This record gives sequence, structure tokens and C-alpha cells, in this order.
Amino acid sequence: MKKILLEVVLLAFLFAASWYFLLTEYDYKVTFKTTQAPGVVYNTLVGWNNWEPTSKKVVTIISKKPFSEISQNLKISDSIFNIKWIIQRESDSITKVTALLKDTEHRFIQKLKVPFTKTNFVKRGINTVKKIRKGLKRHEEDYKISSIEKGVFPAQNFAYITLTGQQHEKAKLMIANTLRIMEYIRGNNIELIGEPFLEVTKWDQQKDQITFDFCFPIAKRTSYPKSEIVKIKSTQKRDALKTMFYGNYKISDRAWFTLLHYAERKNIAIQALPIEVFLDDPHSGGNDLEWRAEVYLPIKNN
Repeated sequence: MKKILLEVVLLAFLFAASWYFLLTEYDYKVTFKTTQAPGVVYNTLVGWNNWEPTSKKVVTIISKKPFSEISQNLKISDSIFNIKWIIQRESDSITKVTALLKDTEHRFIQKLKVPFTKTNFVKRGINTVKKIRKGLKRHEEDYKISSIEKGVFPAQNFAYITLTGQQHEKAKLMIANTLRIMEYIRGNNIELIGEPFLEVTKWDQQKDQITFDFCFPIAKRTSYPKSEIVKIKSTQKRDALKTMFYGNYKISDRAWFTLLHYAERKNIAIQALPIEVFLDDPHSGGNDLEWRAEVYLPIKNN
């Protein structure tokens, strides 16, 4: 009987060891929760290197699934770690983030040591995840988003320029092109009748790239002077999810993510082509949190 019991224990040990060494795809796991929407967490991780000089880029993206999963290689000192981030919305206000850490160069040694001691790999991994969590916590102070409601984006007649770039560059693109539109409008004595807005016409979430029309509402005329740069268009009113964003317009896409995940949880069919109406002039300065933008996400018609 003892022999049989010993064999069972040995088999169980061998199975557990085989599973641990051969089947688990990570060496260590860290989880935390945040009030940020999954898209904000995802965008933060994707943009890790955006404001770093090329010589200091420490993160390489291996693969990604928009808003839910990213695999990255992270260079720390003389080591390269792989981190697989899994991002899951637990409720309307809580997102769970899981980091699966792997030492790409010393996997077997880490597998042996990790269950018994906190190796430098584990310490560095935990510190990295803590920095991300703290960064997300600080980011909460950079903007505010109001409750979401159903609204209507009104019919518009406007002059516009079509722009394309990385998602995080949209504010810079608008600043660079404002004068071009205003020169056309003022130079042709066209009346402005509303606040400027942008309408996304293409959003490549895999490449984090957008194409959008940067628009200025104008009075209707029977005809307008031709321009190689500025175009004229009219649109019909559209049902949409709506929220108010408060903060610097360069990060107003945080409202996009909030609307997207609200629609997903509420099973509302939407067009993932956000519209932002800018109610304040950034050139006036002041506290960023006093800048307001109405943000819409069009609802698909049945």
C-alpha cells in the first residue's frame, strides 16, 4: 500500500513539475486593478516609448490585440524580459490588469528559483508593474469624463482638412493646420457659426493610426471658392453616445475608450469613429482641466 501511495505521489509530483517547467508560458505573474478603461491601459502600454529619444527606447512590441492583450520585450540593465499584458474589464468602473513575466535568457534558472526566493528578475518585474500602476493612478488626475448618455450630433455644414497620423499626434496635427483653414475662411469672408470639431473617418486600432476631418462649421452658401487644401461638406444629424471630456485635448481619446467599453458592456452597436467638439481655445491657456470637449460615438442605425 505504501509503495502504491509513493508511486501516486511521485506521479503527481512529476506531472506538476512537467506542467510548471514545460507548459506554463510565464515565470511570474503580477495582477492589479485600476479605474481606467481597458483602452486607456492598452494605449498607455502601447505608447511606452512615444516620448523617449530613440536611443533610450526600452520596449519592443511583439504582438497586440487592441484593448485586451499586448506582448512586449522590456530591456532592463543587461536583461531582456517578456511581459504579456492581459487587460480585462471587470465592471463599469474596474479594469483588471495581469502581467505574465518571462526571463527570455534564463528561463530554466528562474523556474528553479522563483518558487523559493525573490530573484532580481522577480524584483525588477514587480517594480516595473508597480511603475505602470502608479503611472495610471497619476494619470487619473490629468482629465475627467462625465457620465455617458445618449445624444444627437447635429447636422453640420463645415470647411475641413483631412489629416492622417498616429493617434497620439492628433492635437499636434490640428495645431499645425488650424491657420490653413482659418486663412481660407477669413480670406473668403465666410462666416463661422460653431465650434471646431474633428470627425474620425478611419481608425486602424492595430496600427494606432487615425484619419480624421478637422472641421469648422460655416454658414451655408450656394457656392464656395475652390481650394486645393480646404474642402466643404454637409452631414446629417446622428444618434450617438455622448460624454464630456475635461482636460488637455491631446489626451481626449481617453473619452473614446470610455465610450467604446460602455457600448460593449451595454451591447450597443456603434461606429468606432469618434467625434470631438472643442468648446475651449487651448491658446487661451489656463488649467487644462477647464478645457471642455463634447465627445460622441455614433450609434449604428437598425
